[in-house]
Amino acid sequence: MPTQSTRLSQGYVLITSLMALILLMLLVTVYLTTSLTAPRTAKANADSLSGFMAAEGGLNMRAAVIREKFIGFERPAGVSPTDPKTACTSTTTQGSGDFACQIYTLGGKQVKSYVTETTKDPNGDSGTVSAGELYAGLNFLQYAYKLNSVATSGADRQADVSMQFQSRLVPLFQFAAFYTADLEINPGAAMTLNGRVHTNGSLYMSPSTSLSITGKVSAGQGIYRIRKDNSVCNGGPVQFSVGTPLGCTSTAELDNTQLAAYQGYVLSHQPQLTVPSLTTLDPDPTGTLKNELWSKADVRVVATPCALTFCLSVQTANGITDTIASAALTACSPPGPAAAVGFSNSMYDAREGKNILMMDVNVPTLLTCIQNAGTFKDSNGNPLTMADTTGGGLAFHFSFSPPGAAYGVRVENAKTIGTVNGTVPKGLTIATNEPMYVQGDYNNPVDTSKRVSASLLADSINVLSNSWSDLNKNATTSVSVPNLKASNTTINAAFLAGIVPTSGAAYSGGLENYPRFHENWTGVTFTYSGSFANLGASRFGTASWSGSNPNIYTPPNRNWSFDTTFSNADKLPPLAPRFIYLRQLYFARNY
Repeated sequence: MPTQSTRLSQGYVLITSLMALILLMLLVTVYLTTSLTAPRTAKANADSLSGFMAAEGGLNMRAAVIREKFIGFERPAGVSPTDPKTACTSTTTQGSGDFACQIYTLGGKQVKSYVTETTKDPNGDSGTVSAGELYAGLNFLQYAYKLNSVATSGADRQADVSMQFQSRLVPLFQFAAFYTADLEINPGAAMTLNGRVHTNGSLYMSPSTSLSITGKVSAGQGIYRIRKDNSVCNGGPVQFSVGTPLGCTSTAELDNTQLAAYQGYVLSHQPQLTVPSLTTLDPDPTGTLKNELWSKADVRVVATPCALTFCLSVQTANGITDTIASAALTACSPPGPAAAVGFSNSMYDAREGKNILMMDVNVPTLLTCIQNAGTFKDSNGNPLTMADTTGGGLAFHFSFSPPGAAYGVRVENAKTIGTVNGTVPKGLTIATNEPMYVQGDYNNPVDTSKRVSASLLADSINVLSNSWSDLNKNATTSVSVPNLKASNTTINAAFLAGIVPTSGAAYSGGLENYPRFHENWTGVTFTYSGSFANLGASRFGTASWSGSNPNIYTPPNRNWSFDTTFSNADKLPPLAPRFIYLRQLYFARNY
């Protein structure tokens, strides 16, 4: 018979065994629970991640659609869904236009997205780029939007994300020089650019004497201290806003260490800016090109062949002839130099090697004609006057139909753009898709208070001095003859034009030859105040720069400066072209 101690020992064993069994059952339970829960958790996490990625993909797709609108220089329009909680759930909550619901299928998920505009001012929020940003100090017009994207799988709402961004439109004429492709600055004489410089391509600088740039410098690609056409570094130093002058250190691209010495004032490999192409100068009667310079111009003058000459018509934005305004223009344009708009075929362009059929625009005579006729209409159908301020002032467009490589538009007699019946235009923009020839002083009145905000936009810009006469030049005449000697000339206007890019050893002429010359300018000064903008290669003025040929021209003394009044948004020329960049404010996942 077991003793009492033996019975107690057996009892402890039994209790220990039961506890071990209970613990084992708990472990089995935990194991089974974990084994069953882990796949469900993993699946839930995978669904959440794939849902998030699908929702983010929908957000990016929708942002790209809105961005394309601005790239095409349009503004998104429409109505957003009224209730975000029920957006896209029925036909009554779809919204409309660019803001309406869009449904995508991404990664097996249904993704619903819509857009809400958050711009405060219906005409756009104006402002100045803040300090610390690349384009600090520039004026802009801004539109703001919130994008929403929801990913679902069946009835399961797996991810809800949103993003707010701003689309900023910045006028190009706030730069001393803005190029859409490579920019080359290789002046022979000392040159100063007192403003910002930007190129979407590479920047090449190789002055013979010196080059000074007082504003910020940025390039979409590399910055080089050599010429593009021959990789030579000329001896003149390059001075920026800060730092020591940059000499001929290397033929290679300037690296980050070299650029760091300029404390953020000289930057390479920056985001390329979205700008219109040179086709923005073309007539656009169908509206397919979205060309504001045509659609929003106050006056569109088109020359078409008729009989032995050309006939003029004033056209509406959709290409219909305004017979009343056309008759008024014809009445103001009798044959001879008194014409508001006339034609001549005596201009020989030695660079292009041909005579140019010229549409001659006598600027003050045309302005007086428009003011006095009372038959030219503004965008609201009212008589157009010099006091018009729509879009910043007056905008004129001139073209030939069809266009041609032997045509040109000449603006002349415009030293004083004009006080017509006591009214000075707020601004004046003249645009053409043909080469433009500016003869004599432009917008340089004796009374500087009469100077207006002006721009000249063309396939190429040619400068003819105050002494120019068509009859002094032909295919065999050298510019060395006395009657082709230029005289001091001044132009105050922003330029936008094409160039003939460097190709191999054939030099473009660089920024110093952006305006094309045709006379003996040796010892003569061309004074210029404005802004240089380039949107690509010329389509009609395509002959290469030939600076080595003295029969075409000799260079002037260049007294050039950036027109600092363009830094004020209210002082910009009418319909100033813009670059676009998007600024993301936040990206959030909503729970």
